[in-house]
Amino acid sequence: MQFHIFQDAKLEWRWQLSGDDGKKVADSGDGYRDKDACLDSISAVKASDEAIVLENVTSLMDTELLSMPGFFRQH
Repeated sequence: MQFHIFQDAKLEWRWQLSGDDGKKVADSGDGYRDKDACLDSISAVKASDEAIVLENVTSLMDTELLSMPGFFRQH
């Protein structure tokens, strides 16, 4: 996987993470005014390999379930 950094039309810095096949896996979502802040964001993503993964236990069709305690479970 590779991180690519670039400036958008507003001259803000952004990153995009691409898989080995070149397809986008994730992006910064927000632009950063300075390049170092963009690089810090990439570092935070790289360090998040210990982040928990939440799995939806049931269908999202019933939106009332979203507000119920325990709707998501941790893996």
